[in-house]
Amino acid sequence: MNRSTTFLFAVCFGAASAFAKDLPTLNATTGHPVVPELMGGCSMKCAFPWTVDATEPGEGKSYSLAILNDEKPAPAWMPHHASVGVKVTFRFPKKLPAEMEDNVPFYGFDMINGDWATDTKWKASARVKKARMYYNNKPLYDVFFADTRRWQHVHFDDIMVHSGDSMTLEILEVYPGEKSAGVAISELVLQGAH
Repeated sequence: MNRSTTFLFAVCFGAASAFAKDLPTLNATTGHPVVPELMGGCSMKCAFPWTVDATEPGEGKSYSLAILNDEKPAPAWMPHHASVGVKVTFRFPKKLPAEMEDNVPFYGFDMINGDWATDTKWKASARVKKARMYYNNKPLYDVFFADTRRWQHVHFDDIMVHSGDSMTLEILEVYPGEKSAGVAISELVLQGAH
C-alpha cells in the first residue's frame, strides 16, 4: 500500500470505528418463560409479512431463514460456518398498501436466544451476547442480550416503516457453548403496528 492509500484506509477505518463506538446501547429485558402452546399472537405480522435471511462472513450470498419466524421455539437456527459477523436481515414488503406508508410503527423485537429445545442443547451451543442493529443498512444501536432461555424483549423509539425497508442484526459477541462455538437462535419476532 502506498502512503495515500494507507492514510485513506486509516481515516475511513477510524471514522467507522469512532461512529460505531458512539452508537447508543440497548439492553434486552428478560421476559416470561417460553411456552410452546402460547407461541404466535400479536406482532408486526398482523400488519404485513416479512422475510428473513442470513449472510455469513466469506459466503457473499444470503439464504432464507423462515425458521426464525415460524412461531415455534424449536428447532433453532444455527449458521453454517461462523457466529461472529453473521447478519440476520428482516425485509419488509417491496410495496406496502398506500394506507400503510408512514403509518406503521416498528418499535422492537422479541428473541429466544440459543437452542431452546432442551436445557442440555441450550447449554451446548453458543448464544448471542451482543449484536449491532441496522435499519436500511444504517447502524442504529448495539444490543446486549442476557444469557437466558426466557423471552428477551428489545424496545426502541418508533421507526415508521416504508416499502422495501430492512432491519439487520449483526452478531458481534457470543456466550460460549459448552460443546460448540456455533451460535443458535430459536425465534425472532418483530413488534410494531399496534
